[in-house]
Amino acid sequence: MAAKKPSLAIPEPSDQPDGAPQFRILKKAQCPTISGKSDLVYNIACDSQKALHIRVASNSGGGFFSQEWVALKDIQKALSAGSPISAIRLMPLFRGQSVNTPGFLLAVLAAEGLIRPLPGKQRVHELVQNSDFQARMEKLIGSNANLPDDAAKTKPQ
Repeated sequence: MAAKKPSLAIPEPSDQPDGAPQFRILKKAQCPTISGKSDLVYNIACDSQKALHIRVASNSGGGFFSQEWVALKDIQKALSAGSPISAIRLMPLFRGQSVNTPGFLLAVLAAEGLIRPLPGKQRVHELVQNSDFQARMEKLIGSNANLPDDAAKTKPQ
């Protein structure tokens, strides 16, 4: 009997064990990849403790990527190692399902104003020191809005 291939799909809420962390999607947005060859749809969510998480939800280019949620605190820790910042720095945040995912997350972070390209460089970035990202997310958390999304209540992977 052939081995069953693992599914990359995000489980439906009914598939979650009781007590599993759940997310409230605060923002769904679109941005280009760093190369500009395709567009990404990404989600920003908070958990019950109001901690932020980010995931890439889709890619118009058809390349493989992981939809796993990544805690903002883990992203910030990876970015705090100094400049310059490239996708390689984000690789440990993922379980190795695709080498595309760290670069896609880099594009999301740039779109949200957390990082910016170094002058004359496309794939090398630096932290934005006075980003308003946290204030924007706190406003969304405080709004108690919940964006409709089939996978809004998924556990982190």
